[in-house]
Amino acid sequence: MSKVISVLLILVFVQTTVSVLAEQDVTVTAVMKGSTTIGGQQIVYPKTDKAEMASVLVEIQPGKESGRHMHPVPTYVHVLEGTLTVEFEDGSRQTFKAGSGFLEVVNTWHNGKNLGEVPLRFLIVFAGEEGQPNLIRPENIKHRSRHTDSKSVLFEHS
Repeated sequence: MSKVISVLLILVFVQTTVSVLAEQDVTVTAVMKGSTTIGGQQIVYPKTDKAEMASVLVEIQPGKESGRHMHPVPTYVHVLEGTLTVEFEDGSRQTFKAGSGFLEVVNTWHNGKNLGEVPLRFLIVFAGEEGQPNLIRPENIKHRSRHTDSKSVLFEHS
């Protein structure tokens, strides 16, 4: 009987040790949590029965830029390498270094720039709607207004 108890105690000890070691092999670091964009807008999810999450990896070479655009849906950006400078219509800028994440402005013209000396890489995650654009360029709008119904797409996920 004491051998059985000893074996059970050893098994419990081994299981506990393995669980503790496994927990030490995983690190969770909070990157971003928020309900407002970098422009101070409250996040509003699309009201649809066709919700769609999409993501893209973007690389911008030193001295280059994404070009003027806007997002009609909530958009999360995570900088992987380099430094991303977001420039707004009024000339103001916000800068984000590798490892940082933020909620992009919605329905607001802006431009992503790499003002650094190394390639810029970032992940973009869109909370959008099936069949609708996640990014709109000014040249794709027939009439310019702050909130547009135009559905032109730079990149799209099926």
